Amino acid sequence: MIKTGVIGYIESGDDQGKYVRIQKLPDDPPSYLVLTAADREFMTDGGDEWVEDYDSLHQFFEEARWVVKWDEEQGGNGDTEEPLT
Repeated sequence: MIKTGVIGYIESGDDQGKYVRIQKLPDDPPSYLVLTAADREFMTDGGDEWVEDYDSLHQFFEEARWVVKWDEEQGGNGDTEEPLT
């Protein structure tokens, strides 16, 4: 499942051991900003990628082979996207 507004830990795949946060942008339809970093505060060794829609976001996760553990205790904005299949 891909979640927005919540910090996740990349357990395997490209960028293993880093943190990720997906920001849903207010486009119509929404686009997404994928932020990564070595620390939970997103201060060191990070990057960002823009994807144009949910299908592109899904493809991004598949190509990176990411398995992400999402922080269930973090509030975030509560958005949850469709599960990966």
